[in-house]
Amino acid sequence: MKELITNPKWRERVENIMLVMGLLGPLAGVPQLIKVYFTHDHLAHGVSLTTWGMYAFIASCWSVYGFLLGRKPIFLSNGLTALIDFLVVFKLLLAGCYV
Repeated sequence: MKELITNPKWRERVENIMLVMGLLGPLAGVPQLIKVYFTHDHLAHGVSLTTWGMYAFIASCWSVYGFLLGRKPIFLSNGLTALIDFLVVFKLLLAGCYV
């Protein structure tokens, strides 16, 4: 198993797969983003600013970590997640949701 992990071709292949997964992962926040901005903006008070703020902060920390390590999948996926999370936080602040 160790030979497989240290094999550069295998490692590159896994890295590419994880990059794709990292780009797909942030899509999980898009439905909430659409809901608070476009379809149900009057229900923004039912969305937790604390929760989305923590999501944004944590994703930002992971993104910085990925950048410092030079790990593209970690950097990109968490950077995109942080962007989506911060957009939700911004809308909640505009709507006056401070909890």
